[in-house]
Amino acid sequence: MSSTSHSYINTARTLASISQQRATGELTLTQNEHSWRLYFFQGRLVYATGTLHRVRRWQRAIKQHCSGVAIPSVVNGEPWEYELLSQSVAQSHVNVAQAQGVIKMSLEEVLFSWISDLTLRSDWSSSQRFSFKSNAALSLLLSSTQIEAVLKQSQKLWKHWKLLELESLNPSLSPVLQQAFQAEVESLSPALARLNPFLTGRHTLWDIACHARRPVTIVTQFLLPWVQRGAISLEEVADLPTPIRQPPVSSVPATAQYRPLIACIDDSPTVNQFLANILEPAGYRVLKIQDPLAGMAALSKHKPDLIVMDLVMPTASGYDVCTFLRKTPIFQNTPIIILTSQSGLVDRTRAKLAGASDFLSKPPDPQTLLSLVRTHLQSVMPPASSVTCQCWEE
Repeated sequence: MSSTSHSYINTARTLASISQQRATGELTLTQNEHSWRLYFFQGRLVYATGTLHRVRRWQRAIKQHCSGVAIPSVVNGEPWEYELLSQSVAQSHVNVAQAQGVIKMSLEEVLFSWISDLTLRSDWSSSQRFSFKSNAALSLLLSSTQIEAVLKQSQKLWKHWKLLELESLNPSLSPVLQQAFQAEVESLSPALARLNPFLTGRHTLWDIACHARRPVTIVTQFLLPWVQRGAISLEEVADLPTPIRQPPVSSVPATAQYRPLIACIDDSPTVNQFLANILEPAGYRVLKIQDPLAGMAALSKHKPDLIVMDLVMPTASGYDVCTFLRKTPIFQNTPIIILTSQSGLVDRTRAKLAGASDFLSKPPDPQTLLSLVRTHLQSVMPPASSVTCQCWEE
């Protein structure tokens, strides 16, 4: 059995299992500094995205399926792409078929990366992140049959990519036409000359394929002879600026508006400050604790609405601290998010058994962190007393 077939079968089995179990959560695929994430609700796909060129992928899908449509930009959580699509459908700017076209296109690219890379490590995390309040939002989710169809298309694309012997290339690279070959290209290849605006290091092979409305395999095959001659170099390119904005913080004075308190427990002051830099602008107060044992008194005194805690600390294990907090009456129902670089399935399972509400890998993605915090604080009722302080350190 070829490596491509083996990877396809493993991918298909994983997706089929999630569908059959009607699971809700996130499937994360990781390799080095990049990761891909597939969100599911009761076995149906919500959205698939990734850290590599996330905005470029979104812009391509919108251009392909919703060209000329004004898409909202304000979101509350993750995945923000799905939230923007559901808003657009609710406002009748985009129909269900268009929105699903965007979701399928993003999924196809993510699955292409999964099938083509046997070194990707998969990790499942159960959660109840999503709360769909309308049939319109639910109608966007992809069924198991739709997911299987996209998977087959991704496999077909990868097989063609491999057949053309393009395995050493990455469609996320950006072609750059070297100045010394400019005249030769204009005289020998008018078709390539027409692509000049896209051969400047600002567009990836995926981008050019979307513009040309051709498969990325065909576009890359067309450019390959010039790449082999050294006329075109393939270079890494940065993602586009994020198109999303957070909802504006209410102008209601702090004395009249309750701001939830979040305890950040990490032996690194740098990590605690990093978390504070994410949470405070979003309207939360932060209690920073470096030593969980010495900080128990502060936790009992301030009674935070939510706790974000490191798993590995010099003075105490995050598992033990979490277990202790769950045995303490005032913290039995307090949401606890475990934050750690140890993101294996065994670690997640052990954290859940210790009473953790959720699990977030280091370094945390700001949008994902804020989304988890909002999800777990939905049931928190504000106390009668007003807020008098924004941030403490213990």
